[in-house]
Amino acid sequence: MNTLKLIPLGGIGDVTKNMYVYEYGNDQIVVDCGIGFPNNSALGVDLIIPDISYLEKSNKKLHGIVLTHGHMDHIGGLPYILPRLPGVPVFGSTLTIALAEEKVREYGLTNKMQAVENHLKLGPFDIELIHVTHSIPNCKHLYIKTPGATVYHGADYKFDLTPIDNRPADFTSIARVGSMGVDLMLTDCVRVEVAGFTPSERTLLTAIDTAARTTIGKFIFTTITSSISRIDMAIQAAARYNRKVALAGRSINQNVEAAMKCGYIKIPKDVFIDIKQINRYKPNQVAIIIAGSQGQEGSAMQRLAAGEHQLLKLKAGDHVVISADAIPGTESDVHGLLDTLYRQDIRVSYSATTPGLHVSGHGHRGDLALLARLLKPKNIIPIGGNIRHMYTYRDLAHEMGYTRDQVLLPENGQVIGIENHKIKVVGRVETKNVYVDGLGIGDVGNVVLRDRKVLAADGILMAVVPINSETAEVAGEVEIVSRGFVYQKEQGDLIKQTQKQVVNCLKDLKGRQVTDWNFLRRKIEDTLERYLYQETQRRPMIIAVVIEV
Repeated sequence: MNTLKLIPLGGIGDVTKNMYVYEYGNDQIVVDCGIGFPNNSALGVDLIIPDISYLEKSNKKLHGIVLTHGHMDHIGGLPYILPRLPGVPVFGSTLTIALAEEKVREYGLTNKMQAVENHLKLGPFDIELIHVTHSIPNCKHLYIKTPGATVYHGADYKFDLTPIDNRPADFTSIARVGSMGVDLMLTDCVRVEVAGFTPSERTLLTAIDTAARTTIGKFIFTTITSSISRIDMAIQAAARYNRKVALAGRSINQNVEAAMKCGYIKIPKDVFIDIKQINRYKPNQVAIIIAGSQGQEGSAMQRLAAGEHQLLKLKAGDHVVISADAIPGTESDVHGLLDTLYRQDIRVSYSATTPGLHVSGHGHRGDLALLARLLKPKNIIPIGGNIRHMYTYRDLAHEMGYTRDQVLLPENGQVIGIENHKIKVVGRVETKNVYVDGLGIGDVGNVVLRDRKVLAADGILMAVVPINSETAEVAGEVEIVSRGFVYQKEQGDLIKQTQKQVVNCLKDLKGRQVTDWNFLRRKIEDTLERYLYQETQRRPMIIAVVIEV
């Protein structure tokens, strides 16, 4: 009998970029395909996606990708990864597939996208999809059965007993698969530090209604664009106060359209207007549901705050309501958005100032313990959290009677074997962050990021040096060009001394025929790096351009 293997390619020690490979013999499935968000040190990087090199090289049969829910850290990588996995089908719940398909088809991809609500058989993987609650409707946990072992894949969840769609988690099925036996449970852990149970999404109704009712001008609402329940609450509140609703931002338009088709947003008749019609109405007659709650550069919300939106302008009396907390990696963008709005004396409501505008979609300590009690798994791996969350969850599991050997804290790329009801690390595959920066996918590595950091901090200096190939002598004036380093007109002496440094460093080569031009370039660059740091305590990027004469 083969060993069931789990290989996390993302989502371990990180809240985002979720992607897990399950492997049994020569057969594979993947669970989730998300994106991550760069921190401030990853200059110019838009997104981070998992490294699928192992999938491409493994020569095994990949039966499909199964999605747990429609948030971008679980589906956002599909447009970038599916081109490298031609013909691989994608499965998920009705709403999840509707949201994912909008992204995939936009890129011209033709992979099969199939909605599944209850059961899926992919090769040796028998998968039961179990309904759970989160901050987006129609979420699933996966009970994965193979001849070798069983796994409960518990991605993002909380136990919301009064969800907006009135469909609480399927506790009966969770308890049933627990009684059947679970060798390994993967569980969300990002809110394990918070005691008790996570409040229901329904608790947001009052705050959103109050915000709409007390707004004098335009009611401007922003949240994570896949937070369908919150968008629906905002639309219903606007309609109650006789406001027309316009959507601003491509992702908001796409997601609302998909949710309406699936029945998760029901718009009162004649409420919607096109964003181009907004100026036909008085400010107190309109509401705008707008993309960009994370302050993303170029988003509709960011452009509105900066006064750069073609169709919308902020005015006195307008009220911006942000029903989302910052995703890790976007904190500075969110704070910048808030500051920009406040500088214009715009009324802003968000979770830090207005209780009830945001609740987590992730289970607190009580939710997490309840899932473990219902399933009674033999082993546990906490996922979807940072390192501290994983270790804190291990402490929680210890309180429930689990030993350290039963709670594994792996790393991305480690191969976990599940056999005879036990788990252990049995190998490793190579993984790295793959950066998407608008120019391409994966063509930005650590060297590029390092260079960008140098440019941002200390600028660039270029030395253009004409050299006689027969004598290795400088054959003309050395031209120095700097950007972001020093203002050349005010630093004439430094520039002149830099030119002399170039000439002097080549004197010991005088009279020799040049055979290694790269050596000359490196010699000039090393000399200038030492000299300029000595004079300025700065390290600009130095590029020597050697011209053969």
